[in-house]
Amino acid sequence: MVISFYYGGRLVGHITTSCTEGCRISLSQPSGHGEKLYAPDALEHVRFPSADAIQNDRQKQITRKLFGHLERGVLLHGNKQGIFIKRLCQGRVFWSGNTVVYKDRPNKLDRDEVVKIFDTNLFFRELQQYYNNQGRFPDSRVMLCFGEEFPDAVPLRCKLILVQVEQLCVRQVVEEAGKTCSSSPMLPIADETQHDQVYRIFQDICGTHQRPLFRENQQIAV
Repeated sequence: MVISFYYGGRLVGHITTSCTEGCRISLSQPSGHGEKLYAPDALEHVRFPSADAIQNDRQKQITRKLFGHLERGVLLHGNKQGIFIKRLCQGRVFWSGNTVVYKDRPNKLDRDEVVKIFDTNLFFRELQQYYNNQGRFPDSRVMLCFGEEFPDAVPLRCKLILVQVEQLCVRQVVEEAGKTCSSSPMLPIADETQHDQVYRIFQDICGTHQRPLFRENQQIAV
């Protein structure tokens, strides 16, 4: 997964995870016991960037105060089915992704509940519709907003802590798809060669790296 951190709309950190079991985004190093997703290997630990990167003193102060409620963070896991998350922290976490229940109001993650926040198959169905001139290009990103309701009327640049998550293989497909499309803002006419190329790229990237399927009802030890 590709994870980007934004404080007050400004990019302050960027990382590509490498652990197949997923990662934990938090402020401090996990205690080491019971903090696994579903397999024996430990999760990769991704730290929130320091608030020192924030230039505005008031924003820095509020962000540090918010950090006090995000100590345990969230668990993330990505596989061919999609991206799954579990909120551990006390602080509220809101999100947007292609599996949201409500598109016109904030979506909150319940604590200790596993939620599928991105559906890879849905993305590729919508991508196919786009190439058939039947819709918009689908968004491959998931946004997590810590401590503030999201999405709402407040501009993204005003949000204290935003974390963008994207599957690496899907991002690569999106980049390749962009190369095959013209720079025109109009939707491209469906072309079988382009269509096949996009899906071949996906298969080339992900096909040889199969991961165990993640069961949504599977318990995650905390």
